[in-house]
Amino acid sequence: MSRTPGRNLPCPCGSGKKFKHCHGGPNADYEKLISRGAAEAQRQAAIHRLQSERQQGLGRGIISADANGTRIVIAGKRKCWGVWKTFHDFLYAYIVDVLGREWFQAEAIKGPDLRHPILKWHEQLVALSKAQPMAAGDVKQVRMTGAVSAYLTLAYDLYTLEHNADQAQTPGIQDRLLRRLKRPDQFVGARYETRVAAMFLRAGFNLIWEDETDRSSTHCEFTATYPKTGRSFWVECKMRNQSSSGKSQSGFGKFVGLVSDALRKQTEAERLIFVDINTPAKPRTAGSYYDWRTAAVSDLRRFEGSKSAQGLPNALVFITNFPDHHHLNEVVADAGAILEGFRINEYRTGQLTTLRQKIEQRERYLEVEAFFASMVEHVDVPSTFDGEIPGLNEQRLLVGRRYQMDDGQIGELEDACVDEQDGKVWLIMHLENGQRATYRNQLTDAEFAAWKRYPETFFGDVRQPQHNVEDPIEIFDRLLAVYAQTPKERLLELMAPNPGPNRDALALLEQPALAKLYAEGITNSMLQQAGPRPVPVNMQRMRKPPNR
Repeated sequence: MSRTPGRNLPCPCGSGKKFKHCHGGPNADYEKLISRGAAEAQRQAAIHRLQSERQQGLGRGIISADANGTRIVIAGKRKCWGVWKTFHDFLYAYIVDVLGREWFQAEAIKGPDLRHPILKWHEQLVALSKAQPMAAGDVKQVRMTGAVSAYLTLAYDLYTLEHNADQAQTPGIQDRLLRRLKRPDQFVGARYETRVAAMFLRAGFNLIWEDETDRSSTHCEFTATYPKTGRSFWVECKMRNQSSSGKSQSGFGKFVGLVSDALRKQTEAERLIFVDINTPAKPRTAGSYYDWRTAAVSDLRRFEGSKSAQGLPNALVFITNFPDHHHLNEVVADAGAILEGFRINEYRTGQLTTLRQKIEQRERYLEVEAFFASMVEHVDVPSTFDGEIPGLNEQRLLVGRRYQMDDGQIGELEDACVDEQDGKVWLIMHLENGQRATYRNQLTDAEFAAWKRYPETFFGDVRQPQHNVEDPIEIFDRLLAVYAQTPKERLLELMAPNPGPNRDALALLEQPALAKLYAEGITNSMLQQAGPRPVPVNMQRMRKPPNR
């Protein structure tokens, strides 16, 4: 039995209009309308799932609800409530609750030079917030300086640990880290361990910390297991210059020593070593020879080729730099990570590899690829509770919605295409007179930024990103998605139209293998036509990997 929607309720078609003003006429086909509403609900669920994963990762998603103006947020087993308009607002309050108001108050009465770094970040945030005027009901926007970023990301990482306690699988680990974080002499190292652990949790890994009180053997920070494959990794986190003052040594001194220390620890497991070089950021400029990533890789390769490195095991080394604390009053110019193989032929920065080698590398290190992709994708702290795209108003362009154009015509938006150079957008409209017409519009700066971040869902449907693709693996993946459903016989016709030994050999392969081979061939052809890509200037001076 179907129910007729109320005349003043939103129309099930998803237009946003009242039912009586949309599909609620006297001759409406209610069964068809309800079916369309169900399809619309499924589409919205797919959009929400994709956007939430893009923002929050693959761990446990944000659990939140609005109750008459009071926001309720679940963090693990903790229930929090307050008047928070954004997830950032919640995190600012959450970290005070987790670390303890008494601790904050005790640190606040200390002299400026004796206060904990977290208090210094908090003071910068409060000062920026007070300096920012805000009308009643507005969402306050604060410039993302190093101090704000440092405070916010620490809060998010602590929330991630508590909210994903089942995946962390070590009772009391957050309390253990909190005790270390509160101690200035242990803060920098504990902060880095917390950051790396949170990144693994957001990538969907399970973690188990080792027993620090066991002195009978050497330990890593934790073991990370990828549930989809069951493969586990021994994870060690090192921070160069563990000084809570935030001062940095010159050069990358002691960087390779930290890698060496991690490699000399005993384990039979596969090693993932994280080392933060902890140095102030410099803006990356085109044509510049300087880049901390390639400089650090050169140092690591020099060590790998030295006598002191002989006999050391292989490992994948994540070289990072998160220098927020070096730039408290300014926006951080450059931060991130690079992955380099130590005694591993794969993951050699700047090394020319074939498409086949890239595919095989991804298959061999599926778990590492998944983690690194998440590390790059989930670099920003989400600002919304529900995965919605922040900063967009109700007038945003959505496929399926009706709009009145500048020439007075009214129609439904069927499709849209954005010029990624200037933010101009071509609209394909189905007008009320039955004709189709194209219009050109201009996205606002906020809309253009949102489209770049969420090209798949910006227009309210799920679509392939339209940006220019240069990564060979991404080209291959897109082609493979196209041919994954192509029947085997059709693939054989495309690959070997004439009978012969080549067709006979291909006929022995199953459809998935044929589709993969065909996508690989097309990708290689496209790359060959495009010609060789220039080597970045900074990599031209990078030290070559040692011969093995």
